[in-house]
Amino acid sequence: MAILLTGRTVDISTVHPGRLARMLASHVCPRGEHARGLSVPEKMEYVLRTVGLRRIIPAAIGSALTRPLGIHGTFYRLAGSLARDLDGGPHTPYEDVLLPPLDAKVAQGICADLERALDIGVSIVDLNDFGGSIRAVSPRSLSQETLAAVLSDNPLGQHLRSTPFVLVRPA
Repeated sequence: MAILLTGRTVDISTVHPGRLARMLASHVCPRGEHARGLSVPEKMEYVLRTVGLRRIIPAAIGSALTRPLGIHGTFYRLAGSLARDLDGGPHTPYEDVLLPPLDAKVAQGICADLERALDIGVSIVDLNDFGGSIRAVSPRSLSQETLAAVLSDNPLGQHLRSTPFVLVRPA
């Protein structure tokens, strides 16, 4: 929720999907009611604008070629982390905003500032039931590798429990 707290959300009403975004979004297979991913045309348009056609078109072609072979996720792997990690959209309480992933340098700065203010190690992670990433860690935080191992099964359960903040301490 660092995106919300730092005012880096994107108002969804400012993103007007074009024909290509609507067409690509129509071919995205959502992973469930609350995980629509880029099947939301506004989210696809944002990714198109941000990542660019040079990356999205090969990702779409790669996905079209590999999906019939039972290989899923090719589009997200080729399109990159922005496409994979873009949150927000048509579910409450974030139906009016897009939540783009934090840039690594911005996340690192937030972690460092919070560590100084709180006098404890701080990490920013982006996890869900399908995976995620460690965005940044402050010097006194657990390592990225340790956090990835501890949080790999998504113990926060954000969707069901609405727990965007957690304390992780060594046993």
